[in-house]
Amino acid sequence: MKTLKNVVLMTNMWGRVASQQGADRERQLKDKHFKAAIDKGAQLCRHTNTPESARAILRMVLKNRPAVLKIQRELIDERKDIGETGAGEELDREIRMEIVKYQSQIRELEECIRMAEEDGDEESREEMEEEKKGLEEEMKKLRKDLEDMRSKFEEARHEMEERITKKFEDLLRRMREEHEEEIHRYENLVKELEREALRRKASGTGSPQASGWKCIIM
Repeated sequence: MKTLKNVVLMTNMWGRVASQQGADRERQLKDKHFKAAIDKGAQLCRHTNTPESARAILRMVLKNRPAVLKIQRELIDERKDIGETGAGEELDREIRMEIVKYQSQIRELEECIRMAEEDGDEESREEMEEEKKGLEEEMKKLRKDLEDMRSKFEEARHEMEERITKKFEDLLRRMREEHEEEIHRYENLVKELEREALRRKASGTGSPQASGWKCIIM
């Protein structure tokens, strides 16, 4: 992911731990939790609660060049639904895998419930019914999360499109105003030349040869 080179991972609270303890924790972050991001260009830095370290971090951020995320291109330029984007497909796949897992567990519980009923084991049957109910609720929640995710991303896309449209309309408006202002300026110039010609004609110096000036139309 090329955009990770613009990411700055900042650690703080260095004054609350011993130097060696902080360094050990930082190494753990580098080697485990943040390794994937750092391998792709993200930077890990320390904020030691001083103006100098804060300014150093800001300089790291400011030298980055803005980058367009893949999901932004897919949603705006390619006009894909969230489920059709790379990120959406991956998230959708993970959620669906969880749903399939719950469905499998529910089927197994249903078989166990059936066997408990045949054996007359009411206590086990009730426990498994309760467990099944919990799994069904979890599966229902996952489905709702999936729908909510799609809905929120669709709203975000519309909002982004509206912002882009507004910026484009503002640009066109400014260009139109500048163009109209330029046209108005030339119209005033032409009118002034016409008035000057009428004044000269009225004073008897209407010919360009007599007046000593020329009006050249380009």
